[in-house]
Amino acid sequence: MTEASAGSAPHSRRRFLRTATTVGAATAAALSAGPGQGWAASGRQGRDVAVLGAGVAGLTAAHELVERGYSVTVYERKALGGKARSIPVPDSPAGGRALPGEHGFRFFPGFYHDLGDTMRRVPFPGNSHGCWQNLTRATSYLGARAGRANLTVPFPEPFPPRPFPYTPESFAETVRSVAETSFRLPPHEAAFFAQKAVVYVTSSDERRLGQWDALPWSDFVRAERMSDEYRAFLADGMIRNLAAMKADEASTHSIGLVGEATAWSAMGRGNEEGGSVDRVLDGATSERWLDPWVEHLRDLGVRFEVGWAVEELLVDDGAVGAATLRHTSGRTEQVRADWFVSAIPVERFTALLTPEVLDAAPELDPVRELGTDWMNGLMFYLTEEVPITPGHVNYVDSGWAVTSISQAQFWKRDFATYGDGTVKDCLSAILSDWTSPGMFNGKAARDCRPDEIARETWAEVKAHLNGSGTEVLTDDMLHSWFLDPAVIDPGTPEVRNDEPLFTQLPGSWADRPGSGTGLRNLFLAGDWVRNDMNVTTMEGANKGGRQAVNALLDTAGSGEPRCQVTPLFRPPEFEPFKRVDRQLYRAGLPNQFDVMDPRAP
Repeated sequence: MTEASAGSAPHSRRRFLRTATTVGAATAAALSAGPGQGWAASGRQGRDVAVLGAGVAGLTAAHELVERGYSVTVYERKALGGKARSIPVPDSPAGGRALPGEHGFRFFPGFYHDLGDTMRRVPFPGNSHGCWQNLTRATSYLGARAGRANLTVPFPEPFPPRPFPYTPESFAETVRSVAETSFRLPPHEAAFFAQKAVVYVTSSDERRLGQWDALPWSDFVRAERMSDEYRAFLADGMIRNLAAMKADEASTHSIGLVGEATAWSAMGRGNEEGGSVDRVLDGATSERWLDPWVEHLRDLGVRFEVGWAVEELLVDDGAVGAATLRHTSGRTEQVRADWFVSAIPVERFTALLTPEVLDAAPELDPVRELGTDWMNGLMFYLTEEVPITPGHVNYVDSGWAVTSISQAQFWKRDFATYGDGTVKDCLSAILSDWTSPGMFNGKAARDCRPDEIARETWAEVKAHLNGSGTEVLTDDMLHSWFLDPAVIDPGTPEVRNDEPLFTQLPGSWADRPGSGTGLRNLFLAGDWVRNDMNVTTMEGANKGGRQAVNALLDTAGSGEPRCQVTPLFRPPEFEPFKRVDRQLYRAGLPNQFDVMDPRAP
C-alpha cells in the first residue's frame, strides 16, 4: 500500500484573487477550456493548487503542474492511485509480502500515447525509459466458450509475437471454433455487421457525436433481430466485458470508437513508439508504477494528504473560495487555494453540485445525469502456474461477464515471495455484470455473499476452460481468493459499491462537461470529462488531467508550455469518406454505406 500521511491536517493556502473570467466551451476534439482574459489580465493569480483526488487523473494533474512551477497539494479520500492501485490482501503476509490484489487488472493498449508519456517520465531503477519500460507485451486474446471450442486470436504486430500466442492444442481449438462459429453464424448476419462497421469508421465526427452517441449499440447492430451466436460475439457478449455495460445501455459511439482504435492498433497503426495492441505491467501495479510515481512527485515537491473526502465547494464571488474536507476521523477542515482541480469520480462530484455551485456554473447541471456501473476484481491465487493464454481471456458465455488474465507469466517477481510462499500464480478476474443470473446458481452477483461470488465465478471459469477431455483448472489448485473490498456488505440488502465505474450511456456525451467551469478557478479532470478517448480508461483519465492543467494555464495567462494531448489515430484513407458523410449528416441523410439498414439522423 502506498505510504500516506493520513493523520495530518490540510494546510490553508493563501487567498485566491477574485477577478472575473469566462471559460471557453469544450471542442469535440481537444475538449479543454479556452483562456479567461479577465483573470489573466489582473496579473495577480497565485500558484497554489489543491488537487482533489489521487487517481490517475489527479496524479497526472499534479505531475504536470509541479513541473510548471506550481505548488501542489493532493487530497485523497481513500488511497493514492485510486482504482488503479494494488490492494494488499489482509492477513496474507505470513512473514512475507502481502498477496497483491486489485480493483481490476490493468492493461495498456498501444494507442495509449499520453499515459505512456507520463510513465516514461517516472524514474524506475535500472530503466532508461522509466516505468514505461515495465510494460510487457501480451500476444493473444482468448474467447473462451462453455461447451464449445475456444478461439485464440493472435496479436502478431510487431512481428514476431513473443510470447508465441499458440500451443498446438490452442491452435487446434481455434480452428474448431472458427468452423463452429462459421456454421452457426448466418452469412447475412456477418455481412450486416461488417457493413455496420464500415458505416461507423466512415462516419464524420458530427454523426458520431450527434447520432451514434445517442443510439444504443444493440440498436445499431440490430441485436434483437439476430441469432444467439451473433449476440454472443458481436452484441451483448463482447460489450459487457469491454465496457462493463449491456449492449442496450452502451453508446454506439463509445463502443465503436474503442473497437476501431483496437483494430487499428492490432494492425500496427496508431500505436505509440514501442507499443503493441495489448500490454500489461510486469508486476503489481503499485510496485511497478504507482509507488514510484508518488515518490517522484514527492521529490518534485507535491504534498499528499490522505484520508480526506471533499464534502462541499464554498462559492465566493464566482470562484471556489474554499473546499470543505472531512477526515476519516470525523473532523472537518477548510482548504483554500488559488486554483482547484477536481479529479474525483463523477458520482462523488455530483454530490458537490449545490445550488450555489450551479448558480455560478449552470453548465454542470447535466453531470447529474451521468451513470455508473459495477466492474470489480476477484483474485484467485493458485498453487501452480497456469498460463491459460499469453493475454486476456473473455468468458463469452459467463452469466457475470467474467474476464481474466494469468499474471505469473508476465511478472518479474516470483509469486512465492508473497504470502505464505505457496502461491505460484494469480488468475486475476473482473466481473462486469452484477445484475444478471449466474450460470450455475441463478443469482445476480450483487445478491450473493462473497463466498458465493467466488464459488460461482470459479465454476463459470472452469466451465469455459475445462473441456474436450482437458482440465486446465482443478479445485486443488486453488489456494485462496480475494474480492475487491470496494463491494461493501455483499449478500445483504445494503450492498453497495464504493468505487463504481463511469459508463457511457446513450446520449451521455451531451451531459459531460469540459475541463473548465463557470467557477473561474475550478477545473475538472477524470475520464468522465469530455476527451477524445470517450470510454472509461486510464488514458482518458490521463488526458483529463492534462486538459485540466491546460485550461488552468490558459485562464492564468501562463507562458508555461501546454501539456501534450494526443488525438486518437485517424486513418487518412477514410478522411474523404468522412467529409462526404459530414455533408450527408447536415442534410439529414444516412451514411453513404448504410444501405442494408439506413439510419437517418
